[in-house]
Amino acid sequence: MTTAHYSSTAEYDAFGPWIDEVTTPDEVPRLYRGHAIDFGGSIRILKFPRNIARRDANPAMHLYDHLVIVTRERLTILSRDGDSYTELGLAHDQIAAVTDWVNLLDAQVTFVTTAGEVVAVPYNGSSNDTVVALVDLVRSLARETRPSRPVALPAGLPPLGLDDLGKKDAVFVTSYRDLLRREPGTRLLAAHGRSTVTRRGGLLARLADAVLPVTLHGAVVAAGGTELQVLSRREWVTRGGAPVLSRARTVVPLESVVAVTTAEHPRYVGVSVVTLQVGSARVPFDVPEDSAARGVLLGLRR
Repeated sequence: MTTAHYSSTAEYDAFGPWIDEVTTPDEVPRLYRGHAIDFGGSIRILKFPRNIARRDANPAMHLYDHLVIVTRERLTILSRDGDSYTELGLAHDQIAAVTDWVNLLDAQVTFVTTAGEVVAVPYNGSSNDTVVALVDLVRSLARETRPSRPVALPAGLPPLGLDDLGKKDAVFVTSYRDLLRREPGTRLLAAHGRSTVTRRGGLLARLADAVLPVTLHGAVVAAGGTELQVLSRREWVTRGGAPVLSRARTVVPLESVVAVTTAEHPRYVGVSVVTLQVGSARVPFDVPEDSAARGVLLGLRR
């Protein structure tokens, strides 16, 4: 058996699980070099590596799954598709929602457009600070282009104590405090910890509840300026008793919300699905039906 030999490249030598910033044409991954990039007009360019171990990579492979380009006018996402790539380009005010979640080293940032398109960009959680900075940059550029219309919101709540939502959900308190440090004008509108809910159905549902209880996870609802920010887990509802370590943040521009609907969860008792409509996009949140969070979200109705 022979082992293939490949000449090393600068792209391969620099490859790792981290997200790298691109500042020169030489740093653009080989796959995307046919795309015209205005380096002078670009604010930030990031390359997202493939989710493979370095020992499984070689210089002949396309090693980056996404190239994200931010200019003052647009967000462009190039996504690897075999030996080619797809392109999504949109103005910043066409972003209906952004969700960034991290579960240890597993992470993903998702952009939802006002046309209803969804682009998910996975990454290694060790680069979360880079992605948070990217999301905040895109948000700031969007605020410059959207019309500023005041949205009536309830008064902010007092600060949360570390154990106010329960010890297992203290991460929401620390995440909110981190958010408040970065964005001091953010107001706390609602917060709740986890609760156990039951499945809809008869005897089999009750047996399942006894063996694999269902947890509706906590959340923090906040607003700053013209945006709603919801801190949650990656999954709103989970089954079984395995520890849940994920954390997520969803940002929605308040002035772009055109409708809010609510419905009973089809599978679980006591859970409301509140959906914000932004253009053609729909952004759902699973919350307790008697919670302040549900009231705040429904209050966004026009």
